[in-house]
Amino acid sequence: MHPTIKAAMSKKTPSPPKEEISTTDTSEVIKRLKVFHILRNSKIRAIFAWIPALLILLVFMDWLMGVGTFSRDTFRMTGILTVALVLLAIQILFDRLPRVLETIWRRGLIDVPSNEAGIQSFLEYVNRFEAALNAKYELVFALLFAFGSLFATYPFRYWMIARRFPFDFSGMMIYYFVREAAVIAPILGLIVGILAWRVSTIAYFISALGEKFPLRIQINHHDQSGGLKPLGDLAFNIAIILLIPSIFLAIWGFVTTIFRDPSLAGYIIMWGSLFRQLLVLLGILSIFAFIQPLYKIHLRMEEYAQKIRAELDNLSLKIETLSHELRSEADEIDPQQGEEKLRTIGFMKKVYDENSQIPTWPFNWKTIFRFASAQAIPVLSLIGTSGPVVDIIKGLFSLAN
Repeated sequence: MHPTIKAAMSKKTPSPPKEEISTTDTSEVIKRLKVFHILRNSKIRAIFAWIPALLILLVFMDWLMGVGTFSRDTFRMTGILTVALVLLAIQILFDRLPRVLETIWRRGLIDVPSNEAGIQSFLEYVNRFEAALNAKYELVFALLFAFGSLFATYPFRYWMIARRFPFDFSGMMIYYFVREAAVIAPILGLIVGILAWRVSTIAYFISALGEKFPLRIQINHHDQSGGLKPLGDLAFNIAIILLIPSIFLAIWGFVTTIFRDPSLAGYIIMWGSLFRQLLVLLGILSIFAFIQPLYKIHLRMEEYAQKIRAELDNLSLKIETLSHELRSEADEIDPQQGEEKLRTIGFMKKVYDENSQIPTWPFNWKTIFRFASAQAIPVLSLIGTSGPVVDIIKGLFSLAN
């Protein structure tokens, strides 16, 4: 066989790792991830798992007992249900994280040496990850959120608009220590602070994974993301946590701007202008939360893709060399040899085509579409509540009436 043909057929794209990680080492990593806890305290984990259901039960019991604090107030009721959905999304993120780390490890996408030092480097990353999730700083974060939640209550919002409180000191004490809604606000703020610390830590360590370890790409993996789509799904999950309240604000921002229902007058005055500001903030944060954790992953994928491109360039050069030989020697070589070269060129072209689409982001077009769809409601709300559009909509409503 022609030496050029032998060299071409012996070339593999991409080059596999020189050594495979031993089953024992793999088992050690998997075993560690099985006991990876985002919330170390088992009782707190159990309570957190039930909070979304308890919030829904709270609204149901409020309706059943006829109190009406939430069930007769659509804004508060949808607010509580939004919090339940956010907590459910966070719970899904927490459950998914160790499984994702296990998946990308099993797939061999973390390019660590096969010796003990390489395995220990990943285990060290996992240990630091869990330690950061449960660090003592979470308490400071939680207290800040609990204090900040007071500004989402009626007296503080009234003060921000009128520069005075609606109640005297005794009235304030009654409001914050007797009324159910006021008591719930700082408790939810405390819970959200604890969870926000962990969600932020997860985003940071996803990015740190790409910074600390070289990553491999499985070009022909069915997820169209080099096998790394589980990391992209984690980032999308984080973005959804921000987009759920964005949708809540988008709907109520539109309602308080377009519909001047007397029953909504308090919300229009107190909260209407704030909805748009928070909507813009959460929209920007959701984009940041989706892209930023994956950027270092993208750089690692691009780094590996460049190696594959170099191999494909060599393969392309060999295809051209064989094609040139056929053109220049077509009237001299044996037909059987010519057929063999043509088959080799066809095979090499097929290998080139199969490996030419190299993913460099850990998500596919379906994920992008899902993210864009989730962003559509907040964006449409911002457009729909802009001055000229509001005038057009009100004009249409007046014509209809």
